[in-house]
Order: sequence, then structure tokens, then C-alpha cells
Amino acid sequence: MNGGAGSIDPAAAIEGLNVLLRGELAAVNAYQHALRSAEGRAAVDAAEILRFAAEHQRTVAALQLAVRELGGVPASEAGTWGAFTLLRDTATIRELLEGEEAGLKLCEEANRVLDGASRDLLVLELIPRQRKHIAELSAILSRLSA
Repeated sequence: MNGGAGSIDPAAAIEGLNVLLRGELAAVNAYQHALRSAEGRAAVDAAEILRFAAEHQRTVAALQLAVRELGGVPASEAGTWGAFTLLRDTATIRELLEGEEAGLKLCEEANRVLDGASRDLLVLELIPRQRKHIAELSAILSRLSA
């Protein structure tokens, strides 16, 4: 599916994808940090965090490809996911959850400037994955708070 010529400004689409890419790079960094600080956490939670990190890394690769296919240069610097410091347990999961929620908002905003394969990537993969991560992190947070 390759949106109609001229229907979406390619520069706006590239910028929208790069905004998402910077967020995904930040997510990878945040999850890697969470894994390093996960000592003592239940193995199942650490396994879920590792899976989230891997899914975000795959998203980085997909977004980089989408930017290149539009003739752009993929962003290489991560955006920010709040003041992610050496947080532990509930605070770490809450910070990751807030990052996922911010990522979902970025995806929904980018939906307005994308079409074709870029929009398919967003609607069919990224938004559902963000929603799944939000639900799973919320469940982890509930377990930790119980």
C-alpha cells in the first residue's frame, strides 16, 4: 500500500517518523536501564521487560527503514522519557508506563501526517504494541503494589 502521490507531505511524514524513532530509541535505552536495575525483581517481570526492549528495538529498525524509504535520514539521537534515573521496582515500572503512554500519544499524533506503508506500520504494529505494553506494565505495577 503506497499512499497517493502528493496526498501527504513527504517532509512531514519523515519528521513524524523521526519523532517516533527518537521516542523508540529512548524506550530502548529506558528498558535497558530498567533491566540493569531489575536485580531482585521477579524473573517473570524481568523477562517481560526484556521482551519489551526487544520489541522496541525491532520498532527502531522498522522506523529507520520507513524513513529511508521516504528518502530521509533516520534520527540517531534518543528523545527523552522523563527524568529516568536509578529508580527501582514500582517507581521504575511507573516510569516505563508513563513512557509507553507518551509513546502512544506520539503515535496517535503521527497518524495525521502519515499514509501508505508508514501509516500501516503505525496502525497495524506500533499502536497495538504500545497499547499491549501499557496493559502489561499496568498489570506488573498492580502486582508490585499488592
